[in-house]
Amino acid sequence: MTTVVEKPKIVLPTKKSEVDNKWIDQKTGMIGPAGIGKSKFWSYANGLYIQTEAGLNHLSVFKVVCRCWDDFKETYTLLLHDANSGSFKYDTIIIDTIDRFLDLIHEEVIARGRAKFKAVEINTIGDIPNGAGWAWAQELMENTLSKLESLPAHIVYIGHLEQKEIKEPTRSIHKATISIGGKMGGLLTAWPDHLLNINAQYQGNKIVRNVRTLPTANIEAKSRGGVVQDGWTWTDSDEENFSKFRGMFK
Repeated sequence: MTTVVEKPKIVLPTKKSEVDNKWIDQKTGMIGPAGIGKSKFWSYANGLYIQTEAGLNHLSVFKVVCRCWDDFKETYTLLLHDANSGSFKYDTIIIDTIDRFLDLIHEEVIARGRAKFKAVEINTIGDIPNGAGWAWAQELMENTLSKLESLPAHIVYIGHLEQKEIKEPTRSIHKATISIGGKMGGLLTAWPDHLLNINAQYQGNKIVRNVRTLPTANIEAKSRGGVVQDGWTWTDSDEENFSKFRGMFK
């Protein structure tokens, strides 16, 4: 009897891969205090805002208001249709804000929990038996980010900043990080290629905004490949700031 040896499906590479610096292949998270121009920064992109909370009325942008999970699903379906048909209109998709987007996920998970566990009174995600609600929410966020990544666009989320106390075996430190905690916060800080932590301080009557991209014990930030310089100080012109950022990519 002759044994048929299947040809390997994996081919070992003979040369190194090239650095991918294309704009539409990037993933960025931006966290910072309210009212310092995070949303305005992205308004200079050819972008679509997935608006999950109020706050964009002062900007002239492309936006879709998503107030429930079905709104987002319909929005994604339209984006996927355009991508598959070769008529994609945007090079950037901005979730504004990720905090409220997570609320939409929780509302959807609670609805699914009520449908599955009809004998249980479920008012919060923690009421879903066996901790399933938290697992469902994590899976839904992971799947959603993965689907958005498949679109031919730079994917961005805007989030709130929080000073959290981190307790270690021998010390306790305060860290400027995303306001979302637990495993979900870990997912959202690990996901982007660039996590821009916007630090804002007043100098007299002027606010000075710095972009932190180098992680420290007290700052949650990063830029893979060091593309975005740590300590970059924004000028008063958000259009100029975005133009400089856009110029870092192909």
